[in-house]
Amino acid sequence: MYAKRFGLVLALLTMAVAPVFAGKVMIVADEWPQMDVFEKFLNQNGFTAEKYEQKDMPKQLGAYDACIEFIHGAMADETAAALIDYANGGGRLVVLHHGVSSKKKATKGWYQFLGMDLDQSKDAENPYSWIHGVDLTFVNLQPHHYVTSHNVKYAETVEYKSSDQPSPVQKLPAITFHDTEVFINHQFTDGREKNVLFGYIFHNRETGETIMQDRSGWYKPAGKGWLFYFQPGHSVTDLENPNYSQIVLNAITWNPGD
Repeated sequence: MYAKRFGLVLALLTMAVAPVFAGKVMIVADEWPQMDVFEKFLNQNGFTAEKYEQKDMPKQLGAYDACIEFIHGAMADETAAALIDYANGGGRLVVLHHGVSSKKKATKGWYQFLGMDLDQSKDAENPYSWIHGVDLTFVNLQPHHYVTSHNVKYAETVEYKSSDQPSPVQKLPAITFHDTEVFINHQFTDGREKNVLFGYIFHNRETGETIMQDRSGWYKPAGKGWLFYFQPGHSVTDLENPNYSQIVLNAITWNPGD
């Protein structure tokens, strides 16, 4: 009898530490070290990942619980169309880092779907630019949201002034990424459709300027599904930070009803 009770207790304890979530994620990318790190994180949390270059990506994506886009170079129109159809049809699409970059401006329908613009015109009031090899502070603008908070530990608290002015300085939790890349002046073209989760602080050593912009992480409805974007991901160490990988995982597991 005691053996049976011990076996039951052991079984219950095993269930308690087992991953709560399980599912299948598709990753489409052309730069793999960062995604190899994230795949291991997914595996540790009960998910399996299938990784593809654009030319090998499945035509039907409905079987996946989420799709991750991590394409550094040009994105084919066919790739964008498949990802857009997936999200609009009820899927969970997570776009990382250079999914919003100048090389995607030529991709049919992509920026319209994202609700984004990058102004690189000669007379741009807020020209888009990027800088490598920087320290980037990733600031949590919604500390009570599941995506920003579930199983995430923030080592810092920083003073942040929203780029949505007028706004006061606030003290907010943050993560700093080292030797990474910053994108400056991502512009929203869809009004207030986006729910902004993260901003960033960047100190430009050359000019002495400090830039704070509410552009480092957001989500919005996409048809019957959801679209997420997170700016970090340039360096392998960005994804090796378990708190950032957890944030991306939270975007996959978040229940919009919560």
